[in-house]
Amino acid sequence: MQKLPIGIQDFTSLRQEGYIYVDKTKYIYALMQVGKFVFLARPRRFGKSLLITTLRAIFRGNQELFRGLWIEDQIDWQPRPVITINFNDLNYREMSLAAALTVYMDELAWEHGIALAATDYKGKFRELLLRLAEKRKVALLIDEYDKPITDMLENEEKAQEHVDTLKNFYSVLKSTEASYLHFTLLTGVSKYGKISIFSDLNNLLDVTMDDRFATLLGYTQTELEQNFSAYIDRLAARYQVSQDEILARIRFWYNGYSWDGLSQVYVSFSTLMLLEQQTFDNHWFSTATPTFLLKLLRQQRIPAYELEDIGGGTSLLDSADINDISVHSLLFQTGYLTVQSIDTSWTSGERLYRLGYPNREVESAFQRYLLADYLEKSPGQVTGTILFRLEQTLREHNVEGFISVLQSVFADIPHHLFLPQEAYYHSVVYLILNLLGFEIHAERLTNLGRIDAVLELPHTVYIIEFKMTTGQAAISQIHSKQYDQPFRSRDKPIILVGIAFDKESRNIADWAVETVA
Repeated sequence: MQKLPIGIQDFTSLRQEGYIYVDKTKYIYALMQVGKFVFLARPRRFGKSLLITTLRAIFRGNQELFRGLWIEDQIDWQPRPVITINFNDLNYREMSLAAALTVYMDELAWEHGIALAATDYKGKFRELLLRLAEKRKVALLIDEYDKPITDMLENEEKAQEHVDTLKNFYSVLKSTEASYLHFTLLTGVSKYGKISIFSDLNNLLDVTMDDRFATLLGYTQTELEQNFSAYIDRLAARYQVSQDEILARIRFWYNGYSWDGLSQVYVSFSTLMLLEQQTFDNHWFSTATPTFLLKLLRQQRIPAYELEDIGGGTSLLDSADINDISVHSLLFQTGYLTVQSIDTSWTSGERLYRLGYPNREVESAFQRYLLADYLEKSPGQVTGTILFRLEQTLREHNVEGFISVLQSVFADIPHHLFLPQEAYYHSVVYLILNLLGFEIHAERLTNLGRIDAVLELPHTVYIIEFKMTTGQAAISQIHSKQYDQPFRSRDKPIILVGIAFDKESRNIADWAVETVA
């Protein structure tokens, strides 16, 4: 079988060494036509660096590398100078960003056989651009433009220093030197730096949410099946299921990212790791821990169950001020949430977005970290015994045992972590139940109200209501609002559970249970 390009971000190496390449050149060609200054944001591990190096090979005129690909006979392949800036290569942790950029500009100039006379990073960037453009306009490709900011989000002073340095650096693109550029692409994870850093670059075209480029990065279902069929067949054989069944499992775990509400793609890294290791696991998520996001969620007191379904306008996806970051925007931009659907307001004409978890990989892993943060434990400590005991009690309809396990969980939470709101307790229970792998619906709407949680097992439906009063009061609300009505056609036992929390004891103080005949 042809080799899988795990960790291969250089297009030239990928093609020369015989790795699988999913042909995205038709989209790349379209990207080259839309404007002179283009901006694209995507989460990590989506192939942004491979896109940059593919464009570099195109602008260098390396036609041989594109034999058999869509773009092979679409352009003239006349080479032009290319400046590629990858912020992953800058050593701004051990020196200032200004000093790191100064060193980096000299390194780029050396690669082109140029010695720069300018002494500061902005002057060097300008001089390099002008020297390379003496014969033909330059292609400028910038990878991870925002990394010096994202790496410093927990240090506001340092993050602002980097914003100021980058704004000065990119100001070259707003000057007359911009006329020496043929095409410019900037990629990154987030857009919080875009407005402040490029505030004067009015012709910067943001294609992040552009329908035409919704599948530029990541693998579509068709691309997955066409390019990796041998690996998929091997996976089906390993799990002893049909191809349809294994494809459904792959979709459930790794598909679901969308930027237009219609097209869905797989994150490249997770898909390749699955096919190589032949194991369903949290591959993408395991490469980074979202500590800053967890900190924001706690600070802003956002209940865990809210993240399943979030709605809002365009501002929901943009976050331009590093001193006032929207946690929902950051969750979307970093890939923990994705677009589920897009509608248009009848009154304002504004696009309305609904966000949610893209797939099981991201949902289960993120919620494991989130629960660990609620409990002030390591992610590994919230698995194993607790989840096993909870699952066993639910399957056996042992509500008393279920409550007992939850009480032991709350009893072990450090005092300073508690919030007096019902949403805190609700969030902890919701996260625990979700990690069990059952179908759970938090804040489910009915025609008469909003159910706190519905837990659906293969042979049982649990309807759970939380209160800060008594368990029977919670049961009474389930009856008065007829929360059980939508589930009577399931032909399963329906168990009503009322759970009452007490803010003084910081635990479940009362509970009630009733089975609906």
